[in-house]
Amino acid sequence: MKKIGLTLGKYAPFHKGHEYIIETAINEMDHVIVIIYNASDVTEIPTSVRAKWIKSIFPSVEIIIAEHGPQETGYSKEIIEKQNNFIKYLMQGKAINTFYSSENYGQYVSDALNCNNRIVDIKRTKYSINGTMLRENPTKWKDFISKYVYNEIKPKYYFIGAPSTGKTTISKCCAEYFKGAYCNEFGREYWFQFQKNHRLSMKDLEIIAEKHSELETKMFMLDKDSTFIDTCVLTTYAYALYYFGEASIELSKILNNSIYKYRNVFLCDEDIPFDDSWDRSGPKSREKIQEINKILLSEYKINFTLLSGTLENRLQIVNNYIDQKERK
Repeated sequence: MKKIGLTLGKYAPFHKGHEYIIETAINEMDHVIVIIYNASDVTEIPTSVRAKWIKSIFPSVEIIIAEHGPQETGYSKEIIEKQNNFIKYLMQGKAINTFYSSENYGQYVSDALNCNNRIVDIKRTKYSINGTMLRENPTKWKDFISKYVYNEIKPKYYFIGAPSTGKTTISKCCAEYFKGAYCNEFGREYWFQFQKNHRLSMKDLEIIAEKHSELETKMFMLDKDSTFIDTCVLTTYAYALYYFGEASIELSKILNNSIYKYRNVFLCDEDIPFDDSWDRSGPKSREKIQEINKILLSEYKINFTLLSGTLENRLQIVNNYIDQKERK
């Protein structure tokens, strides 16, 4: 009879300790199922992204995304029963040979599934790591995560703002100062090629959003511990509202799929002289687009740091922000 192993977690993020459990299961079972729970209480990284991490490292496992699984944790009778009933519902009567975990709850789950309880490295002697440590400082603990996952969760710093607010200057400066990767603004070059009367179509904006996201991902893969990004999909979305008063369904979808990345955002202030070059629509447009950016940051509940003053002042603000992050 085919031996089926089961394990579960939030995998926020997926680290070497998790890998060790799954590797053990793969070595001992004919088939392994991994349940991934929603982790909105600890991370904004979507369940689908975390599933992709596991599948990229262990392509043979079966992934079950438990988006609406119970969020309660603990060992009260009610919580144990609620968790076990949900797991049995997901299994749909499937016969599980062994349940794998590194937690005490393993016994309760295995009893409910009438299967073997396999505890793996419960004292964390092989990998002394946990998700909280990695979420607070992924660079410090990067040896405990695969390169693929690290590239996804390592620090990313976004610089947004209206035209002529110094986004390109400060993002390039930071990439050089902090020895990080630099991601340029895809939309600017695209605008020069395809604009008509200083306007782009909604389809153009969708292309910019998609291609800029792809460019970001490419830059994340570089062997650098941080990436500094000139604008983002939120900027493109702001232009859609500025041009048309609305955004398309496709552009909204691209933005919603990108929001989780915007954990370190800097809004460049309007307190520098407006560079009235031919490709810009005047200082009034800067004022309007900046206001749209602020509205979007509020609507999507994105925390941001305002960059004001000279380049040196702005660099110091970024430096203080990063220093505070790294001290955790």
